[in-house]
Amino acid sequence: MDGGIHPGKDWIREQESYGPYSPIKNTFYKSQLGQTSDPGFWSSGATPNNVNLIRFADVLLWAAEVEIEIGDLEKAREYVNRVRGRAADPAGWVRLANGQPAANYKIGIYTTPWTDQQSALKALRYERMLELGMEGHRFFDLVRWGIADQEINAYLAKESTFRTYLQGAHFTKGVNEYFPIPQAQIDLSAGPDGIASLKQNPGY
Repeated sequence: MDGGIHPGKDWIREQESYGPYSPIKNTFYKSQLGQTSDPGFWSSGATPNNVNLIRFADVLLWAAEVEIEIGDLEKAREYVNRVRGRAADPAGWVRLANGQPAANYKIGIYTTPWTDQQSALKALRYERMLELGMEGHRFFDLVRWGIADQEINAYLAKESTFRTYLQGAHFTKGVNEYFPIPQAQIDLSAGPDGIASLKQNPGY
């Protein structure tokens, strides 16, 4: 953006584990400070972004997932490559003041036809993780695919070695996919017969 070179270790804790960069999805131009941002908020940048509830890339990846499920792997590859092709376009890369790319961008498209459904699903799921990172979709994707326990417990196993507050944390399949419904809301849903229309989620 226009904030200058990232200070690296002066900003990122445990850079060896998490890398030297900060995301640009959730930031704004320094020149916009106080204009499109909220100067009263602790971060001074909580409100500068127009949030697209559904991005075109998300729609393309939905379509790719559908095509994989119904067996048209080539159509799915075409949709995923449209997303990757946009990301690979140098016009959208962050650049330094001298015009050089700010990072080692290496983004390609899938050139080999997809012939195996499981491999295609793996590529699609990886693409959703990359393209939609920090946009709030990941947990719901994992739940929808039925692999939330595998992915989140693997994450917890690794991250708990860096973050003591995660030690002992565990995702329980069949329970943690959903929050419990507050008992007060269940009680309020009762009709004249005293029977609540809301039912507690499984496991609680």
